[in-house]
Amino acid sequence: MNIGIISPKNSGFLEVMSEGEGSDYWQIAAIHINGQAFCPSPRLYRSKQVALAQAARIYDWLADHEPQISGGACYCFELKLALWHQPKVS
Repeated sequence: MNIGIISPKNSGFLEVMSEGEGSDYWQIAAIHINGQAFCPSPRLYRSKQVALAQAARIYDWLADHEPQISGGACYCFELKLALWHQPKVS
């Protein structure tokens, strides 16, 4: 069974998952910040630590640009990736 890793970060958490059973590659599933979830464009990272470090950079970028982000998608030029806002299910 493929289980992800959830790591707390300030007022949210980072969520990364293995690419698959027996794989050394990881991907960022979502960045949760202030009750909102953001999913980055799909990308594989060589280890869990690299994926968590990149997720932390994305979290910090989101925290710094939160007033500019209002639903939908946005593009982070600094990290060269798109982020999609994942709305909450009621």
